[in-house]
Amino acid sequence: MKILVFTGGEAPEPKAAQGFWQKFLGEQKKPDFVVAADSGLESLRTYQDHYGNLFDFSPNLIVGDFDSLSDKKILDGYDARLVERSPSYKDLTDTELALTRAHEFAQGQAQKQKAFITLIGGAGGLRTDHFLAIYNLFGTPLAPDAWICGQQIFYKAQKESFEISGLKPGDTISIARAFGKNSGGKIRSQGLEWESRVFRKSGMPSVSNTIKEEFAREGRPVKIDFLRGSFVLILPLWADVKKK
Repeated sequence: MKILVFTGGEAPEPKAAQGFWQKFLGEQKKPDFVVAADSGLESLRTYQDHYGNLFDFSPNLIVGDFDSLSDKKILDGYDARLVERSPSYKDLTDTELALTRAHEFAQGQAQKQKAFITLIGGAGGLRTDHFLAIYNLFGTPLAPDAWICGQQIFYKAQKESFEISGLKPGDTISIARAFGKNSGGKIRSQGLEWESRVFRKSGMPSVSNTIKEEFAREGRPVKIDFLRGSFVLILPLWADVKKK
């Protein structure tokens, strides 16, 4: 089950993300559930305009206080039952509220199929605090499974394996610890220029790593197993990822 959350802040240009959507959605034209958080609705509409009939990103729910929506009349074009207005003074950010609703939908469908929640937007721009607030979510139950941020995608990585194809020499692969974790955990890798045996024991285990030349030349995938601990795997948006 594929759930998508659009949030405010910078999102990649639709053209740059097209390869991701083709792999993520495949034959499925529309995600199972789409939430827009405040000005994330504007990003959603930009994607709708770009993709036309190729993909359907029409929202199932629109949440927020809408303080950052550039034109509030946009909301008039949607059924009022899809709009959940929240007060400006609240404990949750609009992104957190949207992710809460996404997780609630996923839990309601839990017996039918496993959910994968993708967050798009929030790269920051002039608001670095927004970027940090979203990154911090990877240490909480509200964490998305993936976060499309600029030209990179952040994957939640906890006791699972990743097989990464489509990498070129010079493409960066980084691994961070989930917020609140500064050491511990166990990772095993195959196909990186600097393998897991030399990863840092505290802080970010690996920064700006790359695929080994022979792996790139032979078209072999990089494999990374997150055996223990809570991490964030940061990859180029165009990487082809299989999770196990």
